[in-house]
Amino acid sequence: MRLLAAAAALTLWALPLAASEYAERLMRAMHLSDFMETLSAEGIAQGQAMDESMLAGSGGAYFQAQVEDLYDPEVMHQQLSQAVARKMTQTQLEQAAIFFESDLGQTIVSLENSARRAIGDEAIEHMARAAYDQADRDEVFFRLVEEYVQVNDLIAKNVRGTLSADYSFYRGLASAPGGVFDEALVLEELLAQQENTKAETTEWMYSFLLLAYQPLNEAQMRENIAFSRTEAGRALNTALF
Repeated sequence: MRLLAAAAALTLWALPLAASEYAERLMRAMHLSDFMETLSAEGIAQGQAMDESMLAGSGGAYFQAQVEDLYDPEVMHQQLSQAVARKMTQTQLEQAAIFFESDLGQTIVSLENSARRAIGDEAIEHMARAAYDQADRDEVFFRLVEEYVQVNDLIAKNVRGTLSADYSFYRGLASAPGGVFDEALVLEELLAQQENTKAETTEWMYSFLLLAYQPLNEAQMRENIAFSRTEAGRALNTALF
């Protein structure tokens, strides 16, 4: 989910009015403005950490401005709304909105947003990762979360998104005064990190979803998975990435 910030910028005026209206209805149902605020805070904090670790704090105002522009919540919201409107049909948008406007859909959205905010706390993230490490892989709830991850192809899509975002980040660094971008070197470094990125993504994703979906019962989890298998669910998943 953290990769939503990488959605390509599109021109909203080129979209049919009905498509943009249905997209905004879905965005409201999914409370994506709240999620964008959380994602923005995470991204800016990560940027500050990278400034310290990679640039010894020398990034300065230019670097900070680049990070804040990248994680502007209003821009991210607009980009995602445009992507959803372009990549989903009106019927798919309406069906997805109906699901997320339902009692279960609203519960899922609330649980995901609450868990995303909570896991930003290092102590809670450590607890969530420990719970994942100790989870019984044969227990019904774990297997349902695993099925949800597989149906939505969350690991592979997030790994690709992370590598793409990192590539864009390095390009952004090179745009600073005096910056140099060695594309071959950057690609080599990213490919070398791919397995570690996959392992980290897997651990984080399961830790997050086990935390978020813990209050759901088996029937609710199965309904959540069933929506992901529908044409609307698949189209939404594609649009989000």
